[in-house]
Amino acid sequence: RWENDTMRCLWQQIPSTVVSELLARHTTHGVVLDTEHSSWNNETIYNCIQVVKLSGKSCYVRIAEVNKSLIKICLDADADGIILSNCDTTEQATQFKDLMYYPPHGSRGLGLTRQNNWGEDEELIQSRPLSIVQIETKQSIYNLEDIKKVGFDYFLIGPYDLSMSVGFPEDFENSRFKELIKIFESEIPKDKRAIHIPKDVDKHIQKYVDYGLVAVGMDSTDLIKTIKENVNA
Repeated sequence: RWENDTMRCLWQQIPSTVVSELLARHTTHGVVLDTEHSSWNNETIYNCIQVVKLSGKSCYVRIAEVNKSLIKICLDADADGIILSNCDTTEQATQFKDLMYYPPHGSRGLGLTRQNNWGEDEELIQSRPLSIVQIETKQSIYNLEDIKKVGFDYFLIGPYDLSMSVGFPEDFENSRFKELIKIFESEIPKDKRAIHIPKDVDKHIQKYVDYGLVAVGMDSTDLIKTIKENVNA
């Protein structure tokens, strides 16, 4: 049911290396660490990135705002990409992209870090991390034509916040929500579209199987669902 080149990821909200290892074992492509809606510290973020990468999978980190120190920590730990939550303006987009890349494409500083094997690699700069902006409000949709000009690898829909921004949280059949999705899909080509579907995946997934990146589920909600099923068995 998937497009062959669709990247499929699992979503981690619980700050634990054990969770990272379990998700990395069962994901097709990678794990997203969601630092926006949980109590992550820098050491745990670093360690979870390490566990996912050593499991042979890609690791992406969602950050709540443009934060130079956090972006540096994640990339130095060898994260494959960063997701900026709530990117509403070109100013946010430009600042975020600048911090993601080395000169001449940005202002990121070069250190001897895990990403380049602490300086042991012959080429200190070997990889280009993915830059992903999250489109979560009607403002970001209306500014999307300008935001996309900054240039990103993916544009990720946050369906809950996007539906809330038009006054109908979690109502993905609402006409106003659908209109925003229509605008999004008219602006962004399929291979650069991305979405996170936290729950009821089977109910919604068919709408997005041709997107370039799809993150499904969430460790916390999946755990709650399993507990309820077992208790009521």
